[in-house]
Amino acid sequence: MVLQGIDISSNNNYLNLGYYSGQVVINKLTGGLSYFWKDNRTQDCINKGLCVGDYHFAHENGVVTNADNQAIFFYSHYKPFRYKVLPILDYEIAMNGKNFTFKDIQWITTFMQKFKALSGVNPVLYTSKGVILENYMTDYLKNNTMLWFAQYANNIPTGWQSNPWTDKNEVDLNVIGQQYTSHGRIQGISGDVDLSIFYISRENWFKACKPA
Repeated sequence: MVLQGIDISSNNNYLNLGYYSGQVVINKLTGGLSYFWKDNRTQDCINKGLCVGDYHFAHENGVVTNADNQAIFFYSHYKPFRYKVLPILDYEIAMNGKNFTFKDIQWITTFMQKFKALSGVNPVLYTSKGVILENYMTDYLKNNTMLWFAQYANNIPTGWQSNPWTDKNEVDLNVIGQQYTSHGRIQGISGDVDLSIFYISRENWFKACKPA
C-alpha cells in the first residue's frame, strides 16, 4: 500500500482540505533555533483524519547551531502533537556551506538521538538521496532512522505519480518515501507544491508516530 502526500510551509498558498485528495500532509513546524510557523495546519490536518507529519528545517537561513539545541527547540513545538504526528528532520544545508560530509551525518545522528530521548519517537530523515549515497551512515541511523528522500526526474509540472522515477542506487537507510517533484499541481492548493509517495500503510504511519 502507498500513500500520496504533500509538504507545505509558509511559502505555499493556502491548502483547502475540502478539495485535497492526498492522504498525507507534512507541515514545516520549526527551523534552526528561532523559526516557528505559527500558521501551520497540523491540527486542521489531524481533524481531517489525514496522516500528518511535522518537520524541523536544520540550519535555518544557513545558521549552523548545536544539534541538541535544535532538537530541543523542535520538540518544544512538536510536543502538543506527540504520538499523533510523525516528526521529521529536514536536512538540506551542509555545515561547511558547500558539500555534505560525515560531519553532517554525525550532526544528524546527534539530533536524532536527542529527539528520541525527549519524545520516545524516532524521527524520519528527509534529505537528498545523494547525501545518503555519498556518505557513510552511522550504525544508529541504519538501525533507527527511516528515510524520506528527494530525487526528481525533471522540473516539469505534474500531478500525482504512482511510480515516480528514481535511480536504482540503494541506500543504507530504510526508505519510507520519495519526494519526486517540487512542481506538483493538484486540486486544493494553487501554485507549485512538493509531491511525495510514501511506501507505508495508514496503520503503520500512525504506529511510527509512537514509541517503538
